[in-house]
Amino acid sequence: MTTKKNIVKLKTDPVVNFTTIGISSHENDYRLLWSINNQLGLSFSQSKCLSTDSGKKFARFIHKDEDHQLVLVANRCDDGFLLEKHKNFDFILKFETQLSEEEVTTWLRDLRKTSLISAAFHIPVSSKILQILG
Repeated sequence: MTTKKNIVKLKTDPVVNFTTIGISSHENDYRLLWSINNQLGLSFSQSKCLSTDSGKKFARFIHKDEDHQLVLVANRCDDGFLLEKHKNFDFILKFETQLSEEEVTTWLRDLRKTSLISAAFHIPVSSKILQILG
């Protein structure tokens, strides 16, 4: 007598433990960072470039304090876009924690007050973003 085995495959959503905001600005990264640092009291500094599997390199900046770790990544380079689906954003701001809706709203309001930012919107984390920035 043989026993029959049933195999059940569960498809689970990946764990998302960060938040992303898209930023549009026509300024160079150093001017934008200066403005963000001054107006929001942050201290972004340049970090090692983010390199993709295809060899594209994107400027990356990091801010760390006791409350937050933030990463600002350029969405454009000479060879294309980091997030092709979000071409309208020049930068992607990644919070290394999952923010509440209220916190996202507060950050969006504060970023939009920054003189060199023309637009800022929450970007829901997709599987592509998780793969690239996760």
